[in-house]
Amino acid sequence: VMDSLEAEIAKIDSAIGGYAKLDGIKNLQTIPGIGLFSAMVLYSEIGDIGRFSDSGKLVSYAGMIPSVRQSSDIIHHGRITYQGSRYLRWIIVESLHTHMINDPGSSISSFYKHLAKGKGKSKAIIAASNKLLKAIYWILKDQRPYYSKNNAQ
Repeated sequence: VMDSLEAEIAKIDSAIGGYAKLDGIKNLQTIPGIGLFSAMVLYSEIGDIGRFSDSGKLVSYAGMIPSVRQSSDIIHHGRITYQGSRYLRWIIVESLHTHMINDPGSSISSFYKHLAKGKGKSKAIIAASNKLLKAIYWILKDQRPYYSKNNAQ
């Protein structure tokens, strides 16, 4: 039984290894704080990036946009909608935390620190996650690796 299970595991590992060689997953791994698992979850949850006309649509798909209640000229922005992929929301927030540890001087980390002082940590996490998700959109759209002033040569 163990031999047959180990054979199945080896077959699945081989299949996962094949997916890990995709350009989109390799490019996502160039972002500090995003490893193989995070890149694969992001890639699988986003799917074909061509179905999003702009980065805002991807953020909306993740459910990380504020809800809006409007009556005439009065507009109220509320909490995020939570409509969309909960796994995408989860992995982007986890990736953000790791990104801020691994690249504390990045524009996203600086944006978070600045916003956290005035608006609080919860709102800053959502706003910085949106910024990271927009960067991921362009990485996948342009099929290029992550670029940061800190890792430029």
